[in-house]
Amino acid sequence: MTHHPITFISLGPGDPELLTVKALRQLKSSDVVVVPGTASADGTMTSRAADILGYWAIPAELRLFPVPMERDRRKALSAYDAMCAELIQLYHEGRQVAVAVEGDISIYASIHYVLERLQAQKVPVVQLPGITSFIAAAAEASLSLVSRRERLLVVPIVQSAEELDRLLRESHTVVVMKLSQCQDVVKAFLQSHRDLLCHYFENIGTSSQFHTTDPAVVCQRSVPYFSLLIISSWSPVD
Repeated sequence: MTHHPITFISLGPGDPELLTVKALRQLKSSDVVVVPGTASADGTMTSRAADILGYWAIPAELRLFPVPMERDRRKALSAYDAMCAELIQLYHEGRQVAVAVEGDISIYASIHYVLERLQAQKVPVVQLPGITSFIAAAAEASLSLVSRRERLLVVPIVQSAEELDRLLRESHTVVVMKLSQCQDVVKAFLQSHRDLLCHYFENIGTSSQFHTTDPAVVCQRSVPYFSLLIISSWSPVD
């Protein structure tokens, strides 16, 4: 029996047409595609990854795994353990399996826990790159994130306005991911630093995409999970 490596595929930020050719080819050759999903209060399951696969009419069997989106990661890790066990079973059955996730699997993707568990159990894996949300956001706004000797810093959450101020002094451009979890801090910072250039994005690459450079608008919005902020200090660089 032939055993195929389990391929972890990065789907990009949400726009199905930002999927790489290599990722699409791999998806179409897979027997089973596993994607994470989120259950709403009424039990309805949603998955942006599944929506992207639907756009391309991927013929593989689709298996949706509910992953709790909570700060307490124990429930999510338990779900990933169950996913890992099923992937190992599919591997030993000789199925060609892909795990498809939004964004890029190397950038703040908790699904990497599953990849590492498989590696620890000697199951071969392959990781395909994708377009990250902040790269897609920069393209949408026609931004140059960094040039020459400038520095780019990507952070998951900031704890205080003082921390964000310090990070900007150390770097030309700061990207704040997981913005919904630190929105009060960021809004307070924007209110007291109106001289800085900021680009705020929601749901980049989807039909509900939103972009503004107005700090006042950002401060008035309820920040969703799929959001990010790009702030530039505009400090001159020699």
